[in-house]
Amino acid sequence: MTEPLLNLCRETTGMSGEELVIVERYLKTMKLKRKQFLIREGGQYDFIGFVCKGAIRHFTWRDGVEKTCNVNFENQFFTDFESFYRGTPTTNNSVAIEDSVVLILSRVDRDLLLAECPAFERFSRVISERAVQEAAERASRLSWDRPEDRYLHLLEHQPDFARRVPLKYLADMLGVSAESLSRIRKRLASSVFS
Repeated sequence: MTEPLLNLCRETTGMSGEELVIVERYLKTMKLKRKQFLIREGGQYDFIGFVCKGAIRHFTWRDGVEKTCNVNFENQFFTDFESFYRGTPTTNNSVAIEDSVVLILSRVDRDLLLAECPAFERFSRVISERAVQEAAERASRLSWDRPEDRYLHLLEHQPDFARRVPLKYLADMLGVSAESLSRIRKRLASSVFS
């Protein structure tokens, strides 16, 4: 199951076969059933995850209301940066919304891997920069785009969300109620057929 991540390492930084063997040695595979938690609020996110198969939903509770922050699919990384880097308890929950297989790289193993394989440091930097860019773009879209435009952008750039994520979670991520998203979808569908 490590092949997708190793391919990404090779494609991103041109790691050699020997370097990929080192990376693989530090990875742990975790299989999750649908609805099984990977981590709960209050735990420490002392690992970086990579989805090989399935989907992992990240959510938090605010004022007694559950809010989905993100969903990660195949070939995507995830962690709680604050918890990972500061060693603080996470305020997030991560749960499989499909049967999933996740590769785990613990913080301790990541530090050992960085010391043993300098090319992995380059890879980590590239992946972190991408994550920051995606987060900034998502925040900008939530601030400036109309909900309908956010939904259309999501359909165009991440079609898996519309097919694999329940409406209520999708609505949270778009910053609208499930009812509003349902109206947006109906309006878009009727404009296609008119």
